[in-house]
Amino acid sequence: MLNTLSSRSASSITSLAMGKFDGMHLAHLQLLGQLDSQGAILCIHTSHARALTPHKESYTHLPIFYVDLARIKNLSGEEFVAFLARHFGALKRIVVGYDFWFGKDRKCDASHLRALCEPLGIEVLIVPEYSVGGIGVHSSVIRERIIAGDLPTANLLLGRLYAIHATTTSGQNLGSRALYPTINLVCDAYILPQNGVYASVSSFDGVAYGSVSFVGHRVSTDGAFSIETHILGHSIPTLPAELTLGFVQKIRDNQHFSDLESLKAQIAHDITTATQMLSELKDTGALRL
Repeated sequence: MLNTLSSRSASSITSLAMGKFDGMHLAHLQLLGQLDSQGAILCIHTSHARALTPHKESYTHLPIFYVDLARIKNLSGEEFVAFLARHFGALKRIVVGYDFWFGKDRKCDASHLRALCEPLGIEVLIVPEYSVGGIGVHSSVIRERIIAGDLPTANLLLGRLYAIHATTTSGQNLGSRALYPTINLVCDAYILPQNGVYASVSSFDGVAYGSVSFVGHRVSTDGAFSIETHILGHSIPTLPAELTLGFVQKIRDNQHFSDLESLKAQIAHDITTATQMLSELKDTGALRL
């Protein structure tokens, strides 16, 4: 259940981390680590067709409150701080990133927030930029890497596999008849990686399986767009209703094959490649969803 700003639980929050929090990545964890035992997240929500983490509750135990950007974007700095004080009456600490902007036309930065909050007895902690491997951790960078098919970098910045939560659906049934059986997925809320074939981890019914997955148009058969995953070394007699698919590394681009035998031979090669990739990473902690 989503928390609303008017809910009774808001009145007990003493520390608040603010931002968009799309991705719930390693830099976000730096903010959350500054909260006290009565801390919460205020997610400033914007309407995008696809996101990195539309379901943020999967990645934190903290309560999350949502406010639509349209509701606050025309408030002055003073009005925004008054808005926070009104909804979070016990608030003593606010945590934001160094690049936090607010107020009408984004005229106020984190230092303005501190100046406006101090007279109210509210401490403002400003967390500096967080980097991994010399790369600043930002949702925009992670999004770019995913779209480019560079999942190792995206996963490094996330601190986990980039994963989508999808529902299963019926497909062509061509895989089980002539190729390799796959689970067909529908996912409209998440950013999808570049079209191609990926080593992946598929999780459902509480179990994570190594898998090889395809994202793109089936250019060798019906041309339709699909997301499909083949479970490595396991037969799945009953399909789950939902599945979490974590992308590990791209194996190859989408390709056209003139006949099913050529396609099947390539898929066999993809399975071998994915199996080897996952085996090499199994004990490194890099396959965490």
